[in-house]
Amino acid sequence: MFADLRSFLDSLETRGQLKRVAKQVDWDLEIGTVMHEVHQRRGPAVLFERVKDADFPLLCGALGSMERYAMAINAPSDPSGLQAHVLHAYQHPLPPVTVDRAPCQEHVLQGGDIDLGRFPSPFWHPLDGGRFIGTLGVVITEDPDTGLRNAALYREQVVGKDKTGILLGRHGSVVFQKYQARGKPMPVATCFGVDQAVLASAVMPLNYGEDELALAGALRGAPMELVQAKTVDLRVPAAAEIVFEGWISPDPGDWCEEGPFGEYTGYYGGERAKRTTVQLSAITHRDRPIMQGTLEGPAPNESDVLVSVGVSAAFKANLIKMGVPGIKDVWFRGRSFIAVISLERQYYSGHTRQVIDAALATNYGFKWIIVVDADIDVFDWEQVDWALSTRVQPHRDIVMADSYHRGSSLDPSIEPALRPSVINNRSSKIGIDATTQYKGFDWPAAVRPDEAMLRQVRERWHEYGLE
Repeated sequence: MFADLRSFLDSLETRGQLKRVAKQVDWDLEIGTVMHEVHQRRGPAVLFERVKDADFPLLCGALGSMERYAMAINAPSDPSGLQAHVLHAYQHPLPPVTVDRAPCQEHVLQGGDIDLGRFPSPFWHPLDGGRFIGTLGVVITEDPDTGLRNAALYREQVVGKDKTGILLGRHGSVVFQKYQARGKPMPVATCFGVDQAVLASAVMPLNYGEDELALAGALRGAPMELVQAKTVDLRVPAAAEIVFEGWISPDPGDWCEEGPFGEYTGYYGGERAKRTTVQLSAITHRDRPIMQGTLEGPAPNESDVLVSVGVSAAFKANLIKMGVPGIKDVWFRGRSFIAVISLERQYYSGHTRQVIDAALATNYGFKWIIVVDADIDVFDWEQVDWALSTRVQPHRDIVMADSYHRGSSLDPSIEPALRPSVINNRSSKIGIDATTQYKGFDWPAAVRPDEAMLRQVRERWHEYGLE
């Protein structure tokens, strides 16, 4: 277990998984381009120690590989073992505890002392609408009816010295609508440089009302310590590097224009428009704080790792909760638009269709559901490709759902009239039965090596000189 981001970075550096860039780098496109190359080369985490015009360093790529993600939460690094660890944590949350004093409040800035220009906020991509300071900021809100907390990653653009435009996701939008119906501003806190278990939990699509910070405690093996924020009635991770506190007005007349941004889909999304805007009431931070951010866009990158692991585990947990038997493995790929599900075995005719129907009943943004047999490794796309190629007859094995399922406001394939709204966007979906059972005939035997000979060859592999 790591006490905070800094102890994790120490461990990364010891293992050669963190590189420090002492040369000054420009926030205007240079940082984004450097990280593009780092991700393409499957490089390490990078700490930019001198960012032009900023007082503090910027960390990128901390969770940019399965190995570093697994290190952060003390889990096995293979996809199956990592997912099992996350699933166990999801099923056994550890509620956070409150402390009176915290490192994240060593410095408190209010009023005229608030200046976002002191903090590194890159212009990540050439066609972005501005500088985006919030790409790995964990946004905390609370339901005014129940007091239940939501913690999620939402993008934030600098729109003033003390203002950010924020693109709220589905749960944040629900909370905001409740405040707006009351005609009251919504308190919000964005936390940067948190324990990486908090990042891992914040991207998981939990059910509304489930606490991401309790999940983070389970991931790290100890309850998260929270502290009362200084100017809003919210509790925030005590060990965070930086916390932005503020309010979102219920009046659209108080909002600023935000977007577009080079998104996780690999396209620019969220066209420029007036959006909910955070008026900062305080910034608190540690001594010599470290800002954390990430380059979005096409894979490979950090969010691809974060989302693949987190969404897959949460989706598997929900299928199990729904009483669907025989779920073996689940993996999301294709920027989480493709869900691949394997079954231990099909226990009855119609089992695969039940899995597809159950998946369609969940509130996830995928468009493709592929169900395969236990012999297919869902983490290996070549095997999934083989199943799709040789086990599917389109007229028999494909289910097309209507266009009234939940979509993503950032999915460029959705027509523009529906796309911008988190509330109104919708998508069609497809389910594919790529299994071999209950199709009315016996499947030919798959070509595989003799098991005994395979074991023998593996045991004697060094003798062949083929390493």
